[in-house]
Amino acid sequence: MSWLVEGAATRDDLLALHPALAADHHRLMDEVWQASVDPRILELCRLRMATILGNQVAWSEPRSVAAVAAGLDESLVASLASWSTDPGFDAATRVCLGLAEQYVIDVHGITDTQVAEVEGHLGPNGVITLTTALAAWEITHRFDNAFLDTTSTGAS
Repeated sequence: MSWLVEGAATRDDLLALHPALAADHHRLMDEVWQASVDPRILELCRLRMATILGNQVAWSEPRSVAAVAAGLDESLVASLASWSTDPGFDAATRVCLGLAEQYVIDVHGITDTQVAEVEGHLGPNGVITLTTALAAWEITHRFDNAFLDTTSTGAS
């Protein structure tokens, strides 16, 4: 439940107050999920950012349809906190999760080396897709934290 609008329980309920903005948000997210980046990597980055930002709403939402269709491994989701040392995470996923963490913690601290590593796995188009997704998710997670009651859901 949001304190902003009585009866608003979800992000979509709140975004409905501004239909054009809601449509643009959904269109951006649709483009991200349909782009060339492995949706399993995207979903893991989305959830890792949610954890860092304390967004429990994101954890209570269904997993991305695209990520599930691509074979998202729930055991990796469960071990997301140890992504940097868990052998289940491949090199591409690790560099993307590293960039996602750096993006949230200190976006100005992102290095050319980090971007080059991501580019080596995803290509230039993938770098743009991933960083666009990271920007959108940071805003979304902060939006949820500001306007939605997150005390009733549980994050992993």
